[in-house]
Amino acid sequence: MQNKGTDYIRKILNDKARLKRWRKVMMCLSCIVVFCTVYVLILPAITLERKTTCGQEEHSHTEACYSADSQLICGREEHLHTEICYATDDHIPEIQSDAAEWEENPVQEDDGNMVQDEGDAGEIEFMPDEPSDQAADNIEGAEDAAEDQEVDFTSGDENSVVDTAEPTATPIPAPNSTDGFDLSAKDAAEKREYVKLSYKKEDGTWQEFSQENNSPEVSGNPSVKLEVKYKNVQIQNLLDTYNCTLTYQLPTLLRDAKTAGKIMEGNQHVGNVTCEDGKVVVKFFDTYLQGLLNKEEITIAGDFYVEGNVDLSELDRDGKATVSTADKTYQLNFGPDAVAKYGKINIEKTCVSQQAISTESGNYLAYTITVTAGEDGCPDVSVVDTMVTSSDCVESYVGIDTTAKTLATGQNAQNPYETIAADKEHGTVYLGNATADSTNPVPTPGAANIIAPGNMVWKIGNMAAGESRTLTYYVKLKDNVGLDGKEIKNKANVYSKIYERAYHEASFTPKIDYDMSKSQDGNIVRNSDGTYTIKYRLNFTLKKDTSNYALKNFEFRDLLDAWDIRTDPKALPYISYNRNSVELYVKTDEASDYTALSSETDYTVSWAKGNDNYVTPWNDSNGNPTRFKITGANGKPITVKPGDSYYVTYSVTVKPEALAAMKANNVDVKNRYYVYASNAKSDSGDAIDQVWHGANVGNYKWDEKIVGTGTATDQTIEMETGDRYDLTSGTVKPDSSADTSFTVPAGSYPYTVDVNQTLGEWNVTNVLMKDELTPNDKMTYIGYAKVEACEYNADKNGYDVKERKWVKIAGLSSFKLKPSELGWSDKNYAYRFTYYAIPANDDFSSAKVNNKFSLSGKVVKNGVEFDISNIYSKKEITVSGSFKMNVKKDSWYYEEPKTGATTWQNGKLYWVIEVSGTAILKDTYFRDAISTDSGLTDSYLHSDSLAGIYKGTLPGDKTIIGYNSLEELQKTGGLTDVTDKFTLELTNGKGFTGTDNYSELSLKATEQIELGAAKLYFIVRTEPQSLPTQYRDAFTYRNHISTSDDGKTWIDHGRADKLLCGGADILKELGQTFTYDGTTVTSKDDGADKGNNTIVTNELPGAGQYAAWAFKVNYAGELSGIYRVLETIPDGMELAYIRIKWVGGQNFDKINSKEDSVLETSGWTKKTISAATDNGGRSKTTTYYVKDNQALIKLGDFTAGKKRDDYSADVQVVCRVTDPDVLLGGKEKTFTNQVTLQTEGGQDISTATSPAEITPKKIAKTFTTTNPKSEKINFTIEANQFGAALSTKDGTTLTLIDKLSSTLILDTKTIKVINSKTKDPVTDYTASLDVDNTLKIVIPRNVPVTITYTATVNAPPGQTVSFSNEAYWEKYSPSSGTKVEVGNYSYAAGGTVITGDNIKLKIVKKDQNNLSATLQGAEFKMVPCTVENGQIIDDTTKAWTGTTDPKGEILFGEGSNKNHAMNYNTIYKVTEETAPSGYVADSKPIYIMVPRKADGASDYPDDVKEWMKIKDPKTEKPLINIQYQPIYELTVLNHKGEITVEKKFKDPGGHDANPVSGTYKFGLYENADGTNTTNSTNPDETTSTTTPLQTVTITYNAAETGSKIAKFTNLDLTDNQNQTKTYYVFELDDNGNPIKDSATVATVNKMEYFTSYENKTTANAASEGNSAVSGGTVTVINQSRVKELPSTGSYGSLIYRLAGTILILFAGLLVLINIKKQTCNNR
Repeated sequence: MQNKGTDYIRKILNDKARLKRWRKVMMCLSCIVVFCTVYVLILPAITLERKTTCGQEEHSHTEACYSADSQLICGREEHLHTEICYATDDHIPEIQSDAAEWEENPVQEDDGNMVQDEGDAGEIEFMPDEPSDQAADNIEGAEDAAEDQEVDFTSGDENSVVDTAEPTATPIPAPNSTDGFDLSAKDAAEKREYVKLSYKKEDGTWQEFSQENNSPEVSGNPSVKLEVKYKNVQIQNLLDTYNCTLTYQLPTLLRDAKTAGKIMEGNQHVGNVTCEDGKVVVKFFDTYLQGLLNKEEITIAGDFYVEGNVDLSELDRDGKATVSTADKTYQLNFGPDAVAKYGKINIEKTCVSQQAISTESGNYLAYTITVTAGEDGCPDVSVVDTMVTSSDCVESYVGIDTTAKTLATGQNAQNPYETIAADKEHGTVYLGNATADSTNPVPTPGAANIIAPGNMVWKIGNMAAGESRTLTYYVKLKDNVGLDGKEIKNKANVYSKIYERAYHEASFTPKIDYDMSKSQDGNIVRNSDGTYTIKYRLNFTLKKDTSNYALKNFEFRDLLDAWDIRTDPKALPYISYNRNSVELYVKTDEASDYTALSSETDYTVSWAKGNDNYVTPWNDSNGNPTRFKITGANGKPITVKPGDSYYVTYSVTVKPEALAAMKANNVDVKNRYYVYASNAKSDSGDAIDQVWHGANVGNYKWDEKIVGTGTATDQTIEMETGDRYDLTSGTVKPDSSADTSFTVPAGSYPYTVDVNQTLGEWNVTNVLMKDELTPNDKMTYIGYAKVEACEYNADKNGYDVKERKWVKIAGLSSFKLKPSELGWSDKNYAYRFTYYAIPANDDFSSAKVNNKFSLSGKVVKNGVEFDISNIYSKKEITVSGSFKMNVKKDSWYYEEPKTGATTWQNGKLYWVIEVSGTAILKDTYFRDAISTDSGLTDSYLHSDSLAGIYKGTLPGDKTIIGYNSLEELQKTGGLTDVTDKFTLELTNGKGFTGTDNYSELSLKATEQIELGAAKLYFIVRTEPQSLPTQYRDAFTYRNHISTSDDGKTWIDHGRADKLLCGGADILKELGQTFTYDGTTVTSKDDGADKGNNTIVTNELPGAGQYAAWAFKVNYAGELSGIYRVLETIPDGMELAYIRIKWVGGQNFDKINSKEDSVLETSGWTKKTISAATDNGGRSKTTTYYVKDNQALIKLGDFTAGKKRDDYSADVQVVCRVTDPDVLLGGKEKTFTNQVTLQTEGGQDISTATSPAEITPKKIAKTFTTTNPKSEKINFTIEANQFGAALSTKDGTTLTLIDKLSSTLILDTKTIKVINSKTKDPVTDYTASLDVDNTLKIVIPRNVPVTITYTATVNAPPGQTVSFSNEAYWEKYSPSSGTKVEVGNYSYAAGGTVITGDNIKLKIVKKDQNNLSATLQGAEFKMVPCTVENGQIIDDTTKAWTGTTDPKGEILFGEGSNKNHAMNYNTIYKVTEETAPSGYVADSKPIYIMVPRKADGASDYPDDVKEWMKIKDPKTEKPLINIQYQPIYELTVLNHKGEITVEKKFKDPGGHDANPVSGTYKFGLYENADGTNTTNSTNPDETTSTTTPLQTVTITYNAAETGSKIAKFTNLDLTDNQNQTKTYYVFELDDNGNPIKDSATVATVNKMEYFTSYENKTTANAASEGNSAVSGGTVTVINQSRVKELPSTGSYGSLIYRLAGTILILFAGLLVLINIKKQTCNNR
């Protein structure tokens, strides 16, 4: 085979033609591979060959850029390259070109100073003043927004000045300089731009009044606004001559004029506008006017307005008037009857008293109606009063009918009267019916049929201006309608002519509140005739303070036979009211004591039987009445007024016959008490209310049996006296025997029966008395029954034995006799039977025997008979036979369910039934039954519930429950399984659902089982229906054991309980979460400690948020001895303390913490705490041990008392939250605390856990505005409210971020920080402001702070704008903090002022990182700009330059040759040319503009609006910063030197790797050897040249990717020789030392790395890759030293591998094809 291959190859080589073809094929394939490889390799070069100029790397935020709490963690800005990012000529912004031109060709100003480019590449940051897109859009709608405002009186036109280039001086008259310049004067016309008088339409817009004669009618009496716009008012004259004041005389027709108060220039408050003595007064601040003069301003222009109402009295009869003001004349038309329709009139209606006026004739309400005319008077006034609700409760308007009557002056009973001025005439009053006729809405007098109660009409007539009059009238309430709780509302409408003008309502809600009771007055009395007397008292009080009307036609009722509560009807014939006993007493509100009323003159008592047909007097032939009622007598109904009290006394007699009729030892006398009133009802019926009382009468014993315990020894009973009878034959006969005594054997049961103990009232001699034992084969009587006749002794309330007789009953199981058969007759004797019974045979183990004594026949009293048959008494006993059997039941143990079990899924409860004695008889039943008692948890019996029946003896004194399991028991010798000697039956008496679920298991012995010394054990198991799932759940399962000889009669032998608890050995639960501010604990009451503050504050480590848990050991009471508990502190928490909080039962001194010397020597720290416990405040000392995040406590000695919670101990564990995600990140988090119960030797037994939900106390942010609203917004931030020592990555300070929207301008001078607790100023803070309007405040980490500052809304008055502000901690997401957001905010001004066409720019220079520091020496340049094709172009014909003064300020636009004037609606470019000494400059331009509307225009010019839309191509934010005040305030910020440190990771192969989580620390040094030339301060205040100048940290959380950066700030730019200063960045190892050698392994975050440094600007100096100057970046690389093969290859190598594989496959295929061809040819 090998030779064939070799020959084939040789043949190919010899075949030149074929070889040539192969060479061509291989050449083509090689070219393809080379081309593909080269193309793949040059792809990156094509991508990167276009040079970017934006200076940013492309980056899009992905999920990996955010932590779990939405915190941005990548440390990079989001940026995608666009065409503008590349350096091609077509895409260089013209703005940059212009800037470059300025740099190349500095402008020579008049002062000869040359502004040069310093070429500094540093950065300068500016305070943003541009509005948001929304704000810019809102500018267009500013005037509309102003018109929508109500009496904020906003003018809505912030630019109301005519553009004047050079104002000319005009003579200004000064008739009275102190009054101000009168703009309404005729000779001031040239100063008035316009005057406009308008009214407010129903849609809220303003419409100017018509100047035409036939002006349209204005409906309503709308608000009127006078607007005045002025111009060219000379400032100097205002100051010198007119007291800084402008005035304007108001038209006399304008009344109640008001202004908005402020005069604004832009959003600057410059003066006030008021209305005084009929004119408008505009008062400017003199400092403002003087400031204008100082800026060489000459004139001002502006506007103001007032709002008021029309003086209707100035209108003519047709409602018209002509108004002239300034140079305008308006025609006002309000239409006819203007005063009647629109004139002010007020009506006020009141219910005079909150108590109805009660008289004999009824209840009355008093009302007043007061009508007051306004300043215009009112014609033809009428008032119509209508009952709008509960009119059915009102009987009438008192003293008013359908005839119009002139009202009287003073009060006359309940008749109406009018109170008027002395010179006025009285009106009239009458009744009418309501009318729907709108042309005549006031009813007329003389109505024929009044619909009660009618409408009261009060005709007043014409009312003069300011006239007021009052009508007082009364209405009578109905006496026959339930009033309680019904609101009586009436409405008074006032009309002028036919026009309804106003109304007012008054309400009165009748209400009653009362006390009502029924009581028994004294004890029940037994009378000499055997009857019983019960005395009663009925009480009723109408409470004065909470009742407001009197009850009419009041009734008391008492019923023995009410429908629901009643005396038994069988007894009622023998119970009667004592009709002469009823008495009524009253105590009125004015009286001090009760008075008895007369039944003759004051009240009547009537009676009824079984119904409500009450009569008086009562006819005795009708039997006893069963109810009575008390009403007023002789036409004098009872009226109960608030404050009145009544009571009724009466008595009831009960005859003995009632007890016989009831066949009862006593009778319940039940009667119900009602109260009624005609004007009050209850929800349940006509009665106001009802109560009842029950009295138990009688002390009889018709038949009472007592049984004693079995006798212990034989007893001899002597029959000394009394006749003897024999009943053994069933008939009473004289006893023929000579017995004088008989013997009672041991084990006999004594019985005693008392019969007819009825106080000597009844004769029972002919009543058959029977006693029987059942079953009759288990017991028989012994010897004789002793029968004693007893007579009632009333003196001692007892019974004396009068005679004694003996009846032989030996051997019987029942007997019966009548007393008359023993020789007693016609005597009301009581009888006592005494006898004995004994078990009849021994052939059973135990049995239940009932003994019943019954009566049958009639009793007699005074010749009247009552049948008392079926009265009986009964007793049951359990007796034992010769076979002794003791049965006992115990619970054993609970077995957990097996994993994946399909049966017994809730586990198994094991029960033990222990039987001892002589033997178990054949056919003896044992029944194990699930208890039917309440408050238990059921368990199920199954078909395999019988685990076994064992007979034998256990070793020693051991019991079955001493074994741990059935398996362990079965291994014990001495027990024999006898399960086969019983049959099993399962029943379901409890009706359990489901398959194979039963409630009773019965076992029947199939043969006699001898026991002797042995015992029989039944092992039964049940399945719990449910299990405790929560801690402290306690489920009790109960089983009963009973036996029977026949399967029918069962004898109970007791029960057994099994308790299963949630957390039986150990449980853990949350006590509370709370906060502590260093003084006070504030609990959230979210755990078991609700309302019980059990925190030991002196053991808390400081302020903060806490969780207090408690674990309980031995809840089920089954543990004994000493145990350890291991406590695991949750991550993000620190342990405050552990203490014993409570000890159960009487074990306080027995259960304590234990010391352990072994723990102390194995790294555990011993802690001790003494504190009061929940055991009544008793103190206990607790010792525990702490190691890392674990704590351990040793507890004992526990007792297995098996009583829930009586042998347990509670231990409190308090932890403080340290998790920065909660404290700083605002994240709500659940901390789970775990404890493990261990043996004393440390073996785990069980664990328990409990969660605590911690809701963070976020930063609080609020704001307030002035009142009325203005441009100033005051913000308040509260942070670290508890003053906790918050977590920091490094150092002792935290940075709070406060991000302001672009529509807010921060006033940095107003920033204040105070200690929230002490209110002292916090001085060690610094504030900085970033370019995106983000305020950063560095504060101490352990101080509660309140930060306040003021910001200005960047919008003119009347313009609607939105603003927002959110505060959060640095390095956390904004969502972790608090945000305030306001939409559609605007503020009003009473007028505006503009000082010409010019603006000014005030630049304020501050330290970006310390806003309290202003910077001198910064040089700025400003040029105007134009816009061409959307590009901003510099106008180089004019420029401004200047240097900040010691205050850090420059003012441009003062109007001099060196400081040119600046204009509205012009774009200006501001550039910093030179930074202050020691600060970094940036020549990035700032564009500003102050927009202004043209004169009379409603919006800004179109080009200005377009300019506002120009965006910065890098940020997509508006490029031009907008402000509206004439002095544009621009705050420009600079920072000192900064060096950036970037962190990266590499794997051992040198490839980029993902970060390793942890915190990495970096130090900055002056020297390359990691030292400083000067000493640096250590944290302990010592100094050293090896201490870094600064340290910064970079933290990576798990799963974060990418590099991160940090900055060293506030660095010197130059050294002592004024040379650029170089610094050195080192990473610090775990010991805080700089890592200098990149070739040596260093330990960082407990991992080993090779650490190297890179700086792109010093790439050629490998030894100084960690050196940098300000603005530089040092990249610190940690490379893992783990030995592993590098992962080689890339996308290109993949191409190689694929291409190679394809070539090999292709070549192999060709070879196979040729071989096949060759083979075919050979064949």
